[in-house]
Amino acid sequence: MIRHRWLQAAAALLAWSGTARATDVAVCTDEGRFVIQLADAKAPKHVDNFLRYVDMGFYSGTVFHRVSPGFVVQGGGVDRKLRARGPTLPPVENESRNGLTNVRGTVAAARKADDPNSANSQFFVNLGDNAQLDAEQDLGFTVFGRVIQGIEVLERISRLPTGAAGPFKEQVPTPLVGIQSAARVDAVALSALPDQGRDEELKAHVEAAAAAQDHAATLQAVGLYHAACGTADAEIAFLEGKAALGLDQRERARFVLENYFATAKEDAPTYTEALELYRSAVQDNQPSAAQIVNDCVPPAPPAITDGSTASREEMVAGQARVKQFVAAGDAYIACVAKIIDNSGRAPVDRNAATAEHNRMVSAMEQAAADFNAQIRIFKGRAQ
Repeated sequence: MIRHRWLQAAAALLAWSGTARATDVAVCTDEGRFVIQLADAKAPKHVDNFLRYVDMGFYSGTVFHRVSPGFVVQGGGVDRKLRARGPTLPPVENESRNGLTNVRGTVAAARKADDPNSANSQFFVNLGDNAQLDAEQDLGFTVFGRVIQGIEVLERISRLPTGAAGPFKEQVPTPLVGIQSAARVDAVALSALPDQGRDEELKAHVEAAAAAQDHAATLQAVGLYHAACGTADAEIAFLEGKAALGLDQRERARFVLENYFATAKEDAPTYTEALELYRSAVQDNQPSAAQIVNDCVPPAPPAITDGSTASREEMVAGQARVKQFVAAGDAYIACVAKIIDNSGRAPVDRNAATAEHNRMVSAMEQAAADFNAQIRIFKGRAQ
């Protein structure tokens, strides 16, 4: 087990205080760092929900898809290609009558306009005093934290030019600003780090823990690296994904590695191994050797839930299976594309890869269409 002076200091504080719960979260974006202080006592359900997303690496690779100067900056639900990130956790019960209001600098949960209990991963930061979002006769938008550092980062994001993009008709900033990581803040451990060479020291600890195959220590060191908003590093993301998978934290491994693929180059030394790790994270069963084409493993199509008999929970689970299949299909297509683009390969190989690429795209589109048809059937039962 690897031990370092700043990890020991953090452990001592936790033992003395009797709780390991952190209340501050550092969010590292393409534009800089901001810190959220969570309202544990006032909004316990929303805080717990937010921390679950933070701890499983869900926010890595998501973007701020809605910005409005003087109003809000919203994100946490779509990736850098403006695709919905998922699967998400069950929605959270509204807590908007907790005494906290949507004033400047507060953080609130986004939700559907017609369903006050529909909040999941998305959040927004108020850049003005938005009393119209508070609870009155009807439930409002639940405030569960406030920005205590870096409000200027959010102001800067809010002033970017906006327009329509992807599924959104307006207010999408150009360029997109991504969340590189979100992590609980361990103030004691961070204060023990040097001002100069901090990133290098933290990375060395991550690499040492990984070399010792101490997955828990690796993730602990990675957490500090993220809390300090260390420089975006593909190797750190790779080691985090590998450690998470080693502890069977498949969701965390998948989310982190998806962000890795969005930023790493295909000639990176860890790219091929990262693909293998990703396939392990998204698949319960590995396909046979006969299904492997040039080291690219196609995911099996998901079972489509029957909307005529399924419960709401079964439909949600079915949707998660389809989203996982699409994510795995994207990774497979990226692998196959390397064969298609390799002019040194025989034409027969490249033609076969092109056919396989088209087959997988069709399979992904068919799975989505089949599930959407079952959703319509399911909704029709409620009418």
